[in-house]
Amino acid sequence: MIKALTKLFGAASSSRRDALTRQVAELSVESVCQLVAEQVECMSLSEARGYVRARAARIVRKQTRMAIGRHLGADLAWTDTIARTAIERIVPLVLRQTGVGVPKIPAAVRVAA
Repeated sequence: MIKALTKLFGAASSSRRDALTRQVAELSVESVCQLVAEQVECMSLSEARGYVRARAARIVRKQTRMAIGRHLGADLAWTDTIARTAIERIVPLVLRQTGVGVPKIPAAVRVAA
């Protein structure tokens, strides 16, 4: 009986953490894009990935603290887990929005006739 209750509450807190992680990622992605857009243009994919991860940390941690403060039943001990997971969710979104890693086609490529 106790194991069943522990499992039930564990699943509930896990789903709450996942929901908070998604919320933090959604709230942070635009700010991170604005922060890094100009700098990542000339970087390789791996450089940009690390740069975005590093720059996103402050924004994501702030959003994480705010999200945890707004939700009853959220635990401050979740802060690191939520922030880390949200950053990993944000990185590919930011890279896609900024166009890093997407081959650029030259504007005027002429083929000889």
